[in-house]
Amino acid sequence: MASTTAQARTPREAHAEGDDATDRPAPKGRMLGIDVLRALAILGMVWLHFTLTGWGSPAPPGQPADSSLNWINGLLGTRSREIFFLLAGVTVALLTGGTSVRRGRERVTAWKRVTVRAGMLFVLALVLGELGVWELQILHYYALWLLLLLPLSVLRVRTLLIIAGVLAVACPVFKIAADHAGASWGFLPGMSPGMLPKESVGGFALLIHPGEWLPTLQNVIFGLGNTGQDTLSVLPFLTLGLALGKLDLRAAAVRRRMMVAGAGTAVAALLLSLVSMYPLGAVETVNAYKNPPAAATAAPGSAPSAPPKLPKAPWESLVTMGHPGPADKQFSATEGTFMLGTITALLGGLLTLMDKRLWRRLLRPVAAFGSMALTWYFGHFLWLNYLAPVKAAEGGTAGRSFLSFAVFAVVSLTVSLLWRKWLRRGPLEWLVHQAVTVAVPGRRHRAGRSR
Repeated sequence: MASTTAQARTPREAHAEGDDATDRPAPKGRMLGIDVLRALAILGMVWLHFTLTGWGSPAPPGQPADSSLNWINGLLGTRSREIFFLLAGVTVALLTGGTSVRRGRERVTAWKRVTVRAGMLFVLALVLGELGVWELQILHYYALWLLLLLPLSVLRVRTLLIIAGVLAVACPVFKIAADHAGASWGFLPGMSPGMLPKESVGGFALLIHPGEWLPTLQNVIFGLGNTGQDTLSVLPFLTLGLALGKLDLRAAAVRRRMMVAGAGTAVAALLLSLVSMYPLGAVETVNAYKNPPAAATAAPGSAPSAPPKLPKAPWESLVTMGHPGPADKQFSATEGTFMLGTITALLGGLLTLMDKRLWRRLLRPVAAFGSMALTWYFGHFLWLNYLAPVKAAEGGTAGRSFLSFAVFAVVSLTVSLLWRKWLRRGPLEWLVHQAVTVAVPGRRHRAGRSR
């Protein structure tokens, strides 16, 4: 019957079908837009870990990095990680049912699977700790966040959206209030080395040092220095991602609403910040806080003066952007809201874009890279420390050139494309999948195979 129907079509109908071929939706399965967005997040984090100081070659020791690279580094900052944080929430939503609500044994099974996945990520974090990059990697953070999101996964989308909006304002307000109250938590800037939380033991040695477990947990929740990856800063992104993952992300109307609402939120936050920074003068207050006057030197023979008190983060930071702008991003409500809206719009736009056959072909290497995000996140540390190590000058940091990053990007995109052509999962993705299916056997509900 199928052949008879095909033969009955008129030439005009067949021609029209051919014209629409490039707009034909992607096959059911992985949502490739999520993979592309995840790839952008990982590549952004890799960019920062490469510590780029020059384009063709690194800047000479003692010389500042190229100004344009400095501008890009400031633009990325924590923003690439924030994409990754939001997608963590999307992942938990998809793993726990997506648009469908699981109850009873199905919910227990889904939660067990997420728990095993978190356990595997923690083991991989310990492996990276053995390789000497415990302070840089965030896999043990990610593992805890997956577990934190499980109780929230039973809430409705509207409730989660309200929580995300409240947290976007409440978290920076809490941090500024903590600064004014004299707290000595790791996320607060301007702390002396003695005030910083002690970095815990990394690697598998952590397992046999129970005294280090609480400091490690404290560092994950409150941060270690001004890292921008404390759990308090991440909560709005995790919660919004969980809400978005519960939407029907395959529906065109949902994607359009995400693009419109996300872009509108981002533009409104940016405009509010720009008006507050310049016509209303918030930027001057924040600049004065970031660049306090130098302490006066004591006269010869007189007693040394007491060290000046550290300035407190001004409340104007709440409405000042981090880039462009001088604010610490963790203190800025407009910065966080801007990124929440931007990532939402990006996700909706990329999901729509990847329904087009032309874009699926053009971005296939990027989507393949994103589907192997765990492998490449883990692998880029091996690249930096073993395949292409750089010795730092005495008292300085190891700088690299943009060319070195470009080589990594080309190699990783090519390998990802070839790997995905023959195999379904990346090496570490396969390892985690095997651990999950062995530890929690049973038929898995497929809510949208992109996680």
